[in-house]
Parts: sequence; C-alpha cells; structure tokens
Amino acid sequence: MAKQQLLKTSGQYALPYEIYFETVDQAPIAISITDPKGVILYANRTFTQVTGYTLDEIQGQPTRMLSAGRTPACIYGELWDTLLKQEVWSGRLVNQRKDKALYLAELTITPVIDDQSNTTHYLAMHRDITRIQKLNQDLDNQRTLTDSIVKTSPVATLLIDSRGKLRFQNPAAERLCLALSCDLDQLLNVLAKRLRLDFSSCRDFADLELRYDIPGIGTPRWLSCSGSALKLWQSDDSFNQELAHDCLLLTVNDITDLKIQQEEVRINALMARLAENELVYSMREALFGAMYQLQRPLNIIGAAAAIQHKRSGDDDPLHKALTEVSDSCNLAIDTLKQALPEEPRKRKMPLNMNELLREVLSLYTERLLADGVIVDWKPCNTLPSVLGEDVSLCNLFKQLLDNALNAMADGGVRERELYIATERLDDGVRVVIADNGPGIAEEIRHKVFQPFFSVQRRHAKRGGMGLALVQDVANDHGATVEIAPHSQPGCRFNLTFPALAER
Repeated sequence: MAKQQLLKTSGQYALPYEIYFETVDQAPIAISITDPKGVILYANRTFTQVTGYTLDEIQGQPTRMLSAGRTPACIYGELWDTLLKQEVWSGRLVNQRKDKALYLAELTITPVIDDQSNTTHYLAMHRDITRIQKLNQDLDNQRTLTDSIVKTSPVATLLIDSRGKLRFQNPAAERLCLALSCDLDQLLNVLAKRLRLDFSSCRDFADLELRYDIPGIGTPRWLSCSGSALKLWQSDDSFNQELAHDCLLLTVNDITDLKIQQEEVRINALMARLAENELVYSMREALFGAMYQLQRPLNIIGAAAAIQHKRSGDDDPLHKALTEVSDSCNLAIDTLKQALPEEPRKRKMPLNMNELLREVLSLYTERLLADGVIVDWKPCNTLPSVLGEDVSLCNLFKQLLDNALNAMADGGVRERELYIATERLDDGVRVVIADNGPGIAEEIRHKVFQPFFSVQRRHAKRGGMGLALVQDVANDHGATVEIAPHSQPGCRFNLTFPALAER
C-alpha cells in the first residue's frame, strides 16, 4: 500500500495508480503476472484475446496449461535457469489456445524483485507471431528457391545499377566470361555498347542477338540478351523516406550452338534449292537444245516433202515416207515439250547483294580451306537494294564461283586468290568476281555464255550450263555481265544490277 500511495503523490509528474493499471490492462500486447511458482495471478485483455481464456478461467492456473507439448524441454530448462538467476528471458514457445489451436508465442519474462532481492513475481509479455513466422518461412523458402534457380541457371544473370555498376552476377556469368576470354567489366562494356544501353534510364527488351568476336579466335560466339528494368528500395539515413534505385536485370544466354545448327540447316536448305534450281534449268536447256537440233532436219524434210509432192503428187512413196518422218519428228518435239519441267516460281523482293554473296561464300568454306584459296572480300557498306529473286541470284554467284575455282584448279595455280567486291554506282550496284587462274582467251570470250561450252580441260568433254545460266539470270534481272578485258592473269567478271529506287 506504501508503493501504491507513493505512486499517487510522488513528484510533480506522478500518476494515479489506476492509470498504471488501465495502461497495462489495455496494452496491445499480452501481459500476465505470476507468482514465483508460475501460477497466473493477472492477465490483461489482450492476453485473454490471444489465448481464448477469460480472466476467471486463467487466474490461479499454472502457465504450463498453455503449453502445447511441442516445445523442446531444453528450452523450458533454459527459461527457468535464466529466471532463477533473476535475469530476463526471451524466446519462443509453442502454445495452444482454449480451442486447442496452436500458435507461436514470442515471450519476454522479467523477474519482479523486492527490496530484499527476492523474486516476488514474474512479468510476462508475449505476442502471437504465428502469421509472421509463416510469412518469414514463406519468404525464406522463396529466397532459397530464387537463389537456387539463379545460381544453378545456365543463363548468365547480371544486375546493373543506374551508374553502370555491377551489383550482382551469378556463377553462369563467370562461366560465360571464361568462354569469351574476358572479365565481367569487359563483357558489360561490350554489351552496353552493342545493345546501346543507357543505365540511367533503363528499358525492357527481349531476345536481342549479338555476335561476340573473341580476339585471336576465328569462330565467333552468339549471345541472346534480355533486360528488365526494376527498382530497388532503400531507406535514407533518417529512416523516414525510401530511396528508389533504378536497376537493370540483364540475362545473357550463349546461343552459339543453336546458331551453328540453324546455320547448317539454312545452308543445307539453300544448297538443296540451288541444286534443284540448277537441275531444272539444265533440263530445260537440254530439252530446248534437243528440240532445236530436231527442228533443223525437220525443216529440211518438210521442204523435201513439199518439192516431191509437187513433182509426183500424193501417191508418191517417197513423199509418203518423208511425210511420215516429218510427223514422227513433230511428235517427238511435242513429247519433249510436254517433258519440260515447270520453271520455278520466282518472287522478286528487295535484296542486299552483300548478304547474298555472304550466303553463297558460306557454302564454299570447306572447299576454300581445302584448296588453300585466299579470299579478298571487299563489300561496300552502303549498297542500295536490288529487286530480285534470291535463289536465282545465289545460283548466279555460285556458277561464277564454281567457274573461278575450277579454272584455278585446272590451271595448276599454286597461290590461288579469289577477289569479290561490291560497288555502289549512281543508279545501280556492281559485283566483281575475279580469280588468278589461266583466264579466258580473247577469241573465245563471245562463246563462254553459250550452252554446253566450256574452256576448262577437266570439263571439256561434257560441257556445262554454268555461264549460260549466269547470262539468263542476269537478263531476267535487267543486269549486264561482262568479262573485263586485259584482266590477265585470271578472269574478272563485272555484273551491273539496276538499283531499286529509294523512297
């Protein structure tokens, strides 16, 4: 009663005892007071709300009635060892409510010590942290899962802040750097330059492909990059405001193997289309040649039959024989016409000659390496487009390359050189294909574009359709083909295509 009176009268700022009681009773945290043996003497309103017991039900009961039997005994041992030392204990216990529902209680128990240093009571404060614990577990599980995915992912993952500083990288990023023979800073600089990244104002992008050339290694690597802009929040020094940091989450995937596979499929498809196109052209030209060869004697036979008819009339045996031969020839010509394969459909579109030449050159990689041919490739970087059919033009360039490589092989040239260039003209595009083979004699240059004519010794017996095809494709595209004079040693073909009018 002395302390109660003192609380009421001591000092200028003393408060009535009832205020202390109501403050504890209305506190938003569960508070209980027990005797030294742990028997509950008092519990506030929040305590009854958390446990489900009323004050009448809980008073006089031991605190162990709240135990769910799920807390390890060692924790209770530690609890009482601490309290008996008159020290404050804090920890977590698994309790149960009146309805037997379990909850996780976070407790702080303080010994109440009198003037003689005896523990007279225990003041316990606890709160239900079941939901918080579950949220923390879910967050930990999500963090563990995310870390596992990022760390084991084969895709390089980089986090860059608005100043361009690398703030995170996963192991795959380090492995990628080893494959590219660079460090992370070098990789980041290349990506920023090639992708035109502005880290101060990040933007989302997906599946941007770029070629990465490794110094000293001829085979390039292909990378597929995606970026996602995000904000990282951080409290300022006053803890009153949160600062947003713009960052870019960058993923880089090495797709070199996929690119190689796609390139192989593309080259095989192109080779098949070129072979089919060349075969159809050769068959058509061969059949047209056969019809032409038949037409000449047929005209002579027709003229002879007409003369014999005038001399002897319809009943003349010779006239009948000549007529039968003429009919047979006409029937053969009609049969050959029906056997003509349909010309492949041609759909013209704007084309870049540099790209077509690169595609055709890719078909010859192994042969060029095997024959030791040095390729001097000089493309013009500002070529206008040409309206054309891609397969036909690829076949045109293929025939010229075949002609050049065969000529150098037949001519016994040791140091073989192939020169390919594109030039921009005022109203067109020029393509130059030259070799250092034996060349073509001046007196037969007018024959090289005729069907079945060949100047190459190895192919002289069978002739060929290569340069005839070149001439026909050029004509179909409004282009001109010429063999440059005085191009010895070797042969130089100049092709001039009309440029597509720019809008």
